[in-house]
Amino acid sequence: MISEFLKIAALSAAALLTFTSCGNRVNLMNSSTEADADTIELGGSYVEGEEYKNQDSSEPEKYIKQEITEEPTTEPATEPATIDIYENDYELPEKAVIDDFKTVFQNPELPTGCEITALTQTLNFLGFDVDKVTMCDKYMNTDFNGEYTMNQCYIGDPKSHTGFGCSAPVICKSARRYFRVEKSDCYPVDLTGTDFQELFYQIEQGRPVIVWTTMYLLDTKPEYVYTAKNGEEMWFCTYQHCLTIYGYDYEQGVVYAADPLVGNTTYSIERFEKIYDILGKQAVVICGDAENGLDAEPKPVTKSEPETTTETTVTTTETTTTEESTESATETETTETVTTND
Repeated sequence: MISEFLKIAALSAAALLTFTSCGNRVNLMNSSTEADADTIELGGSYVEGEEYKNQDSSEPEKYIKQEITEEPTTEPATEPATIDIYENDYELPEKAVIDDFKTVFQNPELPTGCEITALTQTLNFLGFDVDKVTMCDKYMNTDFNGEYTMNQCYIGDPKSHTGFGCSAPVICKSARRYFRVEKSDCYPVDLTGTDFQELFYQIEQGRPVIVWTTMYLLDTKPEYVYTAKNGEEMWFCTYQHCLTIYGYDYEQGVVYAADPLVGNTTYSIERFEKIYDILGKQAVVICGDAENGLDAEPKPVTKSEPETTTETTVTTTETTTTEESTESATETETTETVTTND
C-alpha cells in the first residue's frame, strides 16, 4: 500500500500516508504541496554569479541559479584529486577523537534537514562561516514533484514535516557548489561503499566523516520504493538520518558522533556498523579547510595506543631469556658428555 502511494505521489496525485525521516512523521509529496519549480526547475546545473530566485542578500554574486538541464547528475565532478581510503596493513590506534567538533542542531529550522545540517557542522568545524539554512536554500537541489530520486535531489521540504531526504551525491554536489562560490580549492569525496571501520582511518587522519544511519540507531530496512519521472527507482528506509562521526574508541566499543537531533554523543560501534550497512554504506568527507585550503594541516586528534604493548614486550623478553638459558644449559651438557667420552 505504501509503495503504491509513493508511485502515485511521484505523479503528483493525492496521498495522505506518512513516513518517518529525521525525527518526524511526514506526509511525502502529497497533492497539497506545490512543486518547488524555482528550486529545481527540472534540473540543477550550477551557475555562479547569478541571483537565485526569491532570495534577498547583500551579496548577490554568491547566489546560485538552477537552470534546466537533462538531469541534475550531469554536473561534472570537480574533485582535483583523491584521498587515501584505508591500507590493509595500517594499524589504527586504540582510540582517536578529533578535538573540538561541535554539533549543529537541525531543529527548529530544518526538522527534516539532517543531511545538509551534517554538512554544515562539518564545514563549520573546518572554519567555513555558513549556516544550515543558507546551505539548504542556496546550495541544495530540492524536488517536490517526483522528478528525481534522492541520489539527485533532496525530496520534499527540509524546512517542514514534508521532508523526505537525500543521499551522499546530493551532499557532495552541495559542498562543491559552496566551495566554488567561496573560491576554495577544498572538495568533497564520496566514500560510499567503504566498510564502516575503514572510515576510522579518516578520523585518525583528522577528517570527520558524514554518514547515513537512522535516528537513534533504530532498526530499519529498505522496504519502500517508487519510480521517479526520470525512470529511476528510489528505495527508502524508515527513520533515515544523517550525522557526522569524529571519533572512535575500541576499548569502550563506541563511536563519537555529532548528531543533529541529539548533540555530541556516543553510539555502539557494532550497532552503528549494522545500520550503516543497511543504509547503503553512505559516507562523505571534506578535504582541506577554510584557512589553508588543500594545504591545511591535519586537525588535532587525541589518540591512545593499546595498553597491552608494554606487557607483550616484557613477556617476550622473559621468554627469550628462558630460551637462551635452556640453550646454554644444553651446550654445557653436550660439552661435558663429549669430554667424558674422550
